[in-house]
Amino acid sequence: MRKILNIQVVIAVLAALSGYFYGGMPVALAALFGAGIALSNTLLLAWRLHRSKRQIHADAHRHLRSFYFSTVERFFVVGGLLAVGLGALQLMPLPLLAAFVAGQIAWMISGLTSGNT
Repeated sequence: MRKILNIQVVIAVLAALSGYFYGGMPVALAALFGAGIALSNTLLLAWRLHRSKRQIHADAHRHLRSFYFSTVERFFVVGGLLAVGLGALQLMPLPLLAAFVAGQIAWMISGLTSGNT
């Protein structure tokens, strides 16, 4: 999981730098916020994974309930952060969403290559 987080941090920095060179500080901030949303999604997943390792002897129903709760929790956190970035902070939508998608793609590719899905 640490490898995935490191790759997402690199993606966030690259997105912010490319946004700064492309359109200045507003684009860089939007890209950094979008990549940060992807990073927060991964951090929530890592936290839930760490917590579930302590419940090894729990029954299958409890593990399934935890899995569903984690999925819904991450969905609402990502949706809420996207709403804050686009609505309340009035960040530019294209760089925000592009950096978010780049962070998620980095998560999927690094998860496939490292065997941590």
